[in-house]
Amino acid sequence: MPARLLPVLLALSAAPALAAGDPGAAKGLLAEHCAECHAVPGQEPPATGLPAPDFEVITNDPADYPEDRLRTFLQKPHWPMTAFILSPSDIDNILAYLARLRRP
Repeated sequence: MPARLLPVLLALSAAPALAAGDPGAAKGLLAEHCAECHAVPGQEPPATGLPAPDFEVITNDPADYPEDRLRTFLQKPHWPMTAFILSPSDIDNILAYLARLRRP
């Protein structure tokens, strides 16, 4: 392997993997169901005053919010959205959207 390729390969292996979903497909879902409690970039700040973390905090704190924990959490309805169930593709799309928010 040529020595000049080594830095490129190292950079690619260190880059965070993006979730398999479509971040663009999550935007409507987030605006309709999540932005009421969570601060979502590009949306009006939530008016509820609930202590829900904003999406940029969630995605940039992988120690507290690793992808597997988020995936598990999103698989079950949660308060105050106890009747709202996300499909597996919705979850993939939300995780891909969050991955796009991640700071390098």
